[in-house]
Amino acid sequence: MADRILTNHLGYVAEDRKRAVVQMESDGIPAAFTVKSVEGEVLFTGKPVHAGKVARWKTGSYWLLDFDSVNAKGEVYIEAELEDGRKLLSQRFAITGPERDMRLINAGVCYFKSQRGTGERDAADRKAGFRDGLREGTQDVHGGWWDASGDVSKHLSHLSHSGWCNPQQTPMAVYALYQLSDVLSCDEQYGIMRRRILDEATYGADFLMRMRAPSGSFFRSVSRRESYRPVSDNRAIQHEFRHSSGQFEQGFRAPTEGQEQVTDEFYEVSLRSGGGMAIAALAIAARHPYAGGDFHTDDYLFAAKDAYRFLVRENARFTNDGTWNLIDTYCALMASVQLYLSSGEIGYLQDARDYASRLLSSMQRHGCKQGSWFSLEDGTPFYHASDEGLPLFAMALLAQAEPDRKRREALTAALRDAIACKREISEEGNPFSYPRYLLKEGGETKVRFFFSHNTPAAPWWQGDNARICSLASAQLLASTLMGKDEQHDALFAAERTVDWILGMNPFDTSMMEGFGRNQIMYSFGGRYDFLGAPGGIVNGITSDPEDEEGIFFCMHPGEGNTVTDNWRWAEQWIPHAAWFLLAVGYAQKVRRSTAPRKDARCIVNAL
Repeated sequence: MADRILTNHLGYVAEDRKRAVVQMESDGIPAAFTVKSVEGEVLFTGKPVHAGKVARWKTGSYWLLDFDSVNAKGEVYIEAELEDGRKLLSQRFAITGPERDMRLINAGVCYFKSQRGTGERDAADRKAGFRDGLREGTQDVHGGWWDASGDVSKHLSHLSHSGWCNPQQTPMAVYALYQLSDVLSCDEQYGIMRRRILDEATYGADFLMRMRAPSGSFFRSVSRRESYRPVSDNRAIQHEFRHSSGQFEQGFRAPTEGQEQVTDEFYEVSLRSGGGMAIAALAIAARHPYAGGDFHTDDYLFAAKDAYRFLVRENARFTNDGTWNLIDTYCALMASVQLYLSSGEIGYLQDARDYASRLLSSMQRHGCKQGSWFSLEDGTPFYHASDEGLPLFAMALLAQAEPDRKRREALTAALRDAIACKREISEEGNPFSYPRYLLKEGGETKVRFFFSHNTPAAPWWQGDNARICSLASAQLLASTLMGKDEQHDALFAAERTVDWILGMNPFDTSMMEGFGRNQIMYSFGGRYDFLGAPGGIVNGITSDPEDEEGIFFCMHPGEGNTVTDNWRWAEQWIPHAAWFLLAVGYAQKVRRSTAPRKDARCIVNAL
């Protein structure tokens, strides 16, 4: 590390609250700072606020630089004067209008298009068999997006053996694109781009239609067994063992492979392992007619209803533990809310209220004085590597759709409670406003910055850029039910998340390919040709592999405990981009709602 001023590499939206951070590896102390135009004009003068060191990060001490009043558009830089007379200069950055976020949304949508399943792999997927020949037949499962820069598979989810670590992958991406289109519908500047967003969302929805299983569920994955095998003998519909994963085993063999008898159901999903979000994605697709797809909106709605009816009844058959858990519940809530919005049928609203009640009953203090947070079935705090904000997001969607005022107010109060808890555990010793999480370890509730190395998903762990964007999206959505002060707070939190991803972090690295400086290079198995795509977002920063209270970002293989790869930090993954797009989109919405309104007209997607 070095003494330096950390900023968002792309700059700041003029009306937002703006923050930079001074990182001091030396003993120097910043005494004052100025924001200057590139011509040298002083635009603002302020005093740094000492924030100290963070946890056991070996990154120096920090000072905060707030310069909210700088709103003249153009290129600027920051000059910090130290008590010993030295000066630190930041890199140049921009004060912009909404075009900054328009560039980011455009890049994210282009990233998804670049990850479309095409070519020889797509040809193989048009008549895909089942892995290991343990299920008869073939299925046309072409389309979809490659899951990650190191994985040309297509997943609804994985980590099902873990019980509660399931990430929402392809279905979340489809859903996010449709939701993004709706969020931007009130801004005429996005008129052309929304057609491109709908094109990409429809492409994803059509893939989910092909992933439907005859039972009423969905197939879990279309995967490649090994990265270097020829396509002709490498692609198939993948099953997943209920009690262990082969993801990290030599030859991709799970430890329980000899103990579990694979049936047809092992190839299909529960609500938690992608089914609930696939239903939500198809239900929202039913409200978005688009001529470029292979299916009609009626087809989407019928499929969503059919899958919902089946999985709500049979969900436990497809889980690793034979029961429902918190993830099943919030994914079912997402599905039922979207089915209600698309069909108008009151039964889906009643179901949604029931799922929300289950979530509300799981909320506990967990040591928080100002709020409460969700709990797993054993009473431990809920935390998640990619979708920690999703239960909050689902409750906020229901609150928006809820016609009963008292129920809506109760949901809003619970949302405030959850946001207050997150804010409380994240405030102290946290110059980057990075959202921390609660966990129970050794019978004690603890607060951490990054996803733990020791979870039921171990040895899987990675950077959690999707997680922090999911929390930003959820808080922004929830704030639209609240007052302007709470909306401003949500916008501040979201902007700090965007800042972190775009360079204002201890490594001065932008984690979105093609934007900013000091970008990480992905290496897997000693190779450098698993390249990321512009607009994609890498896994991100983690705790130190040897210290949960530390911090680490493996720019080059060989650092830390890595030898030939740095995928945990450098691999792009579609949930990061999906949640990032929603966070940026909702930030635009909140800015519009809190700014003086020049034109109240808004064309929205009708029910």
